[in-house]
Amino acid sequence: MMKPPETETKQPIPLPPAGPLGRYVSQTIYMLFITLPLSIIGFVLSVTLTALGFGLTPLLIGLPILKLSVHLSHALMMADARRVRMLLPEKYAAALPYQHAFGPFTYKDLFTSTAPYLPLSYWLVKLPAAVLQFAAAAVLPLSGIAALLSPVVYLVLKQYDIEIYQDDVVMDTIFPMLSPLERSYIGSGVGVVFILVGWGVLSRLTHVQANRTAILLQPQPHQQRQSAVQAPVVAAQEVPADMLYQAAATSTAQAAYSDNTTASADYSLDSLPFEPFDPNAPAPASASDRYDGSNDDLKAELEALRQQLHAKMYPQ
Repeated sequence: MMKPPETETKQPIPLPPAGPLGRYVSQTIYMLFITLPLSIIGFVLSVTLTALGFGLTPLLIGLPILKLSVHLSHALMMADARRVRMLLPEKYAAALPYQHAFGPFTYKDLFTSTAPYLPLSYWLVKLPAAVLQFAAAAVLPLSGIAALLSPVVYLVLKQYDIEIYQDDVVMDTIFPMLSPLERSYIGSGVGVVFILVGWGVLSRLTHVQANRTAILLQPQPHQQRQSAVQAPVVAAQEVPADMLYQAAATSTAQAAYSDNTTASADYSLDSLPFEPFDPNAPAPASASDRYDGSNDDLKAELEALRQQLHAKMYPQ
């Protein structure tokens, strides 16, 4: 007895963290500890191997190095894209492809097409963007959390006779009447503001990176043309000539004369939506007159079709 074929299991797609707070924490961790080191690695490997491959191309050893650079850059880009996908809400994460059809590329494509170097452009832009992301995560949420814990830090350090906010120039200028503990509460409020501002800034930076990645992962024009060529072509159905003649005869045949029809219809010239027929008008030119003498075969074919149509409409 044959066993039923086993269904192919697809690779599970990682879902984004549940809730806005979970995404905010994940975005902060990603921008503090992942994006900058990964961007440095991707930038150095992509640029170094690409430059080395082009430099050694005259010796032919640079060609496999170029291919290695292209596929390594793409693998690192997809790893970063999967990580960014987990930082987005579910409705936005669906717009970022989980897989990307990349290659295979021939050695000729490395010099005649820009498609293999899309991952390289990703890392060229990603490195300065990663520096901005790291700075935003360090200044806003990280500093906000540190400022939020100002009262706790003050109370702990006071146990060791370390007074903070005691001789602070800023606090002495703005809040000279407040005690150090009260000043620590103000610092805690500033930390809350930093955390709330960082929430929107980090979310915006994540969406910008996701949009740029989605544009790079979209199918390129040459891939769309290739899929269009491979699409099945549906042949047009031919209609027999007899059916065409029968339809023409049916549409041009006049209805039989009837007294009831004449009585119920109004044949006055005023009711017609067009000008009445002029018997003195010149006869229309024959269709065969439109062709000169060099089209004898076409004229003969038109005449044969006219005779067949006449024989179908008016049988003897």
